[in-house]
Amino acid sequence: MSSPRRPKARTDAAPQITSAERRRTLGESFSAQDLQQAQAYDALRPHYPDAAVSAVLGERLGADQSADHGADEADLGIDAVDLGAGTGILSRQLLAAGARVTAVEPSVSMTAVLAEQAGPGPLTVVNAPAEETGLAGASFDVVAAAQAWHWFDPLRAQQEAARLLTPGGRLALLWNYIDTSDETAHRLTRIMRAGDVYRPGWAPALEASLFGSAQTTELRWSRRMTVEEIVGYAKTLSSWLSADEGERERRRRNLSDYLQGELGLGDEAPVQVPMITAVHVAPVHRLQYS
Repeated sequence: MSSPRRPKARTDAAPQITSAERRRTLGESFSAQDLQQAQAYDALRPHYPDAAVSAVLGERLGADQSADHGADEADLGIDAVDLGAGTGILSRQLLAAGARVTAVEPSVSMTAVLAEQAGPGPLTVVNAPAEETGLAGASFDVVAAAQAWHWFDPLRAQQEAARLLTPGGRLALLWNYIDTSDETAHRLTRIMRAGDVYRPGWAPALEASLFGSAQTTELRWSRRMTVEEIVGYAKTLSSWLSADEGERERRRRNLSDYLQGELGLGDEAPVQVPMITAVHVAPVHRLQYS
């Protein structure tokens, strides 16, 4: 029996989505979501390990502090902007760690969920694209993008991030990937047409005139999901949102055939989905834009 095909290796010379038109089409599928779809996205998408949040915030996040702490913990003195914040999964974790957060997201339905779910803490929400936030320059210690950088215009987003950062600031790019070295996870990503899969050797390409070399941290962990949650998660993917109803029905059927038929699992049966979180952190060279 031949081994399954794995995601092709990519270097930082090849972006995750190579077609600007496809990037725009898939990205806009999230903006078109209604409130109920945005709530499902928030409930079913994974959060980030504490160590990933620590990597984003840097050395000023002490070893005795955790992203699970409440927002009433001591202020870290860090101003962070979360580009493409979505429903605020990372924004809320940064808040809980003690950062002051500005969440930038064009989708009104997604930021409605963020406002609904956010606890107490210094949070500002701005409905704007990542490439043109309208925020004051040189105002943030950290510019972060979690599961979102591949939706942006690469050069314009970097220019905007550099403009927003204070001297000595940092750009932090995060992705949660499904680890397709596991056979079950690999089959699921193929059926769901999931793009959130780990590709060894890939890193985001950054303009040398704007940012220094990125330091990468990879964290391996496992996410426990029920069969019902896996099906729900598939419906939050851009490939699902942009598909027609016929294609969606085909994927529903294939998921059922694999999970319930081939594996014999019920709706509430647990499945361990191996994950890899990659965090790429790069220093800004200097304030480029006023």
